[in-house]
Amino acid sequence: MTGPDQKAPQVPASDPAADSAPDPIGPVTRAILAGVAMRTGSTLLKRSVDRGIIGAAPEALKAAAKAAKPKRSLGARLLTAAATRIATRSVPGAIIVGGALLAKSLHNHRKNRKA
Repeated sequence: MTGPDQKAPQVPASDPAADSAPDPIGPVTRAILAGVAMRTGSTLLKRSVDRGIIGAAPEALKAAAKAAKPKRSLGARLLTAAATRIATRSVPGAIIVGGALLAKSLHNHRKNRKA
């Protein structure tokens, strides 16, 4: 509290030249750094979750995935590439491809349940 004979504390005036100084790191550089930081953080988080849940190193996970997944034929690879291209070019294409994948998944689930 200030009395009648006390002055209010002076707030230092900001330097207008300091406010308009160019940023040493441009916006493009900031965007690149943010992308790198997000990818790195995402990778580290995924590795820690994998180790916590499965208890294995990423190399062991890759080896297990290779052993479990058989090689696909040329026709299957071409069909996958075509479906990916259709799904990424338009919303109706994505709906059609997504619906087909859902139908196949439900069909396989039903087939496995009967067996």
